[in-house]
Amino acid sequence: MTLLDCVGLGINGIIGTGIFLLPAKVFRNAGGFSWAAWLAIGGVCLLVGLCFCEASGRADRNGGPYLYARDAFGRWIGVGVGWMALAANLFAYGAVARGFGRNLSFLLPALNDKGPQIALAVLVIAGLAALNWMGVRPGALASDFFSGAKLVPILLFVALGLFFVDWHRLSLPPPGGATRLEALKLGGFAALFACTGFEYVPVTAGETENARRNVPLALFFSLLFSVLLYALVQVVFMGTHPDPATADKPLAEAAFAFAGPWAGRFVALGSVISSFGYLTAVALVTPRYLSALGENGELPPIFARTSQRYRTPTVAIAVTAAICAGLAMFADFDRLSDLNNAAVFAQYVPTCLAIPVLRRMRGPSAFRLPFGAAIPVLATLGCILFLNGISKDDAIFSLGTLALGLLLHALWRLFGRSGAVLEGHG
Repeated sequence: MTLLDCVGLGINGIIGTGIFLLPAKVFRNAGGFSWAAWLAIGGVCLLVGLCFCEASGRADRNGGPYLYARDAFGRWIGVGVGWMALAANLFAYGAVARGFGRNLSFLLPALNDKGPQIALAVLVIAGLAALNWMGVRPGALASDFFSGAKLVPILLFVALGLFFVDWHRLSLPPPGGATRLEALKLGGFAALFACTGFEYVPVTAGETENARRNVPLALFFSLLFSVLLYALVQVVFMGTHPDPATADKPLAEAAFAFAGPWAGRFVALGSVISSFGYLTAVALVTPRYLSALGENGELPPIFARTSQRYRTPTVAIAVTAAICAGLAMFADFDRLSDLNNAAVFAQYVPTCLAIPVLRRMRGPSAFRLPFGAAIPVLATLGCILFLNGISKDDAIFSLGTLALGLLLHALWRLFGRSGAVLEGHG
């Protein structure tokens, strides 16, 4: 994978279904201050992304945050981070696969029903699994194409919509008498799902040329561009939509309102392209988390088994596709995106905390952050602030997911690996 491939992967990982479906939810939580909520959570993600940049500057292997945590804190912390990173990606993959049909329903009303949305999600997941089985290059090329194609309708939405914005709406107070800080926290947490995905870039470092240079550059610039674009999209949406708090397909409905049916259909088509582009990225990355756990002996090595012809992790691709299809069958976009938000901090916080440890243990990085430990500390504090937005049920589910991963690892180390050793001696 080249630098361009990495940038495409970063844009596809960040810009997907979320920006087309979440602006109404952000507005309900933050009111006229919702544009700033995007900048707030985007700023925290940018600080976290800088930590990923330095960490990735020391690595040219697949694994991303799992690898950083394992190198800094040891096997068990690494396994926990790797497992939660895998879980977050599975939730995100399932969420966007379900949201794909919801976006497309603006153009094809038959997809408004749950059944057709599920069937389409399963079909897309199966098709992308087949594409990625044929090699990392086809998946990367698909990611490059959609990362460019998805930007056209979003940029047009912003460029046209800014002429129709009712700027008085930006002064609307936060709902329910909330303070601005509360609005930033609640609105930012609602927006978080759309800002995640930048961490996909270092996961495929083992298959990237000049990874210690290309990965940090691609991660930083794709994230910065996406956050600034999101804030502008929110301004146009809440300034042009007739009733922004109740929107179901926010951007398409706003475009319809200020420019007519053709604009609504064009943005709806863009949302479909964007969703599919994100799916090409997450389908490429998610199996690499599972295969990395198998490669390092954290889970059975069968998960690291590769195709002799294409050198791709075929077992990991099949397993992750099957799990994502199951999630898409039993949960919708909103539920799965909430679960992703709860799980994603389990890879962000350890990566930030790992930076000063890796500096001592692993020496200089090809991308070293300035100001000593200031950026990792600020990134960690920002994550803790937004962690307060997680509901009790989602927190319990995340802890249960983490416990399951650690239990599977313990069972493998206790029984599976010892059995494999005895079989080898026999």
